[in-house]
Amino acid sequence: MSAESTGVPPIEVPCPQCGVPADRDSLRCPSCREDLAALVRLRYAGRIDYNEALALARAGDDPGALVLLRRALAAEPDLLPARELLARVAARTGAAEEEAALRG
Repeated sequence: MSAESTGVPPIEVPCPQCGVPADRDSLRCPSCREDLAALVRLRYAGRIDYNEALALARAGDDPGALVLLRRALAAEPDLLPARELLARVAARTGAAEEEAALRG
């Protein structure tokens, strides 16, 4: 299933040297072959943390999921799936009041 078919925009990180977008599979610049994985991680940190939190929540590691969800929302405050999962996991763990206080 491609990123386009899921409605998720493709990874788009340009090489700082060449300006050429990173190859989606290798995360390297197709022009100079520079490894751009660290830049991808920085740009998509919230979504990466959300996906890791989702896996932890499914595996029953709610405390670990809460940490990653908080980090995901710090990086990308408008990431709605992370907000929704945070609310569900917080309710399950009894941390709902703490989460409500954090949201202000």
